[in-house]
Amino acid sequence: MMIHELVNPIDVETPLGHGKAIAWLDYGSQVNTVWKVVLYKNGMVRNFYDDDVFVYPNKMDGGAIHTSFNDKDI
Repeated sequence: MMIHELVNPIDVETPLGHGKAIAWLDYGSQVNTVWKVVLYKNGMVRNFYDDDVFVYPNKMDGGAIHTSFNDKDI
C-alpha cells in the first residue's frame, strides 16, 4: 500500500457533496485508488473510490461539472 499526502488539496465533488482531497491511498492494481476527502459542509473526513470522485475542472479552460454527475448515468 502507498499513501500520498497532497501538498495542494484538490477541490472535488463526491456523492456526499463538495470537499477537498487531502490524500490518495493506493492498494495496488486489484483495488481502485482511494481518495481521502474532507467535506466542506461538516468537516467530516471520508474515503471514496476513484469512480466516486469528480475533480473540478478549470473554468478558465471552459470546463464545468456535468449536471448529472451524481446520477451515475455518465
